[in-house]
Amino acid sequence: MKFLLPLSLLTVLVTAPAFANCSAPSNEVKVPNGATATKDDMVAAQHAVKDYNAAVKDYIDCITKEMDARVAMGGDKLTDADRLKISTEYTAMQNAAVDRVQKVADKFNVELRAWKTKNAPPAAPAQ
Repeated sequence: MKFLLPLSLLTVLVTAPAFANCSAPSNEVKVPNGATATKDDMVAAQHAVKDYNAAVKDYIDCITKEMDARVAMGGDKLTDADRLKISTEYTAMQNAAVDRVQKVADKFNVELRAWKTKNAPPAAPAQ
């Protein structure tokens, strides 16, 4: 019976790479300078940010399934500490992905405000 625990741990280690199919999306979203960008540039950037956000959502869904599979594979053999370690690892991955997409969105919003300021219609003359 003593050989079952090392064997089950070996199985977990050998099959762990099978879960590594979730790739974090690239945050190579080009956000133009709002002071010099055209409307088409800003619309393209907006679409790129939305696409990146969707890719991050898909990534988070993927790693959540990956986490659930790791926990299920461990079954009753996992201790609460093991489950916490797995959960903490995946939570950190999710938080990092959300932080990256938030930084891109924040940058886009700054440039969008600059673009809107530059392209604001002239004020109507006072009567």
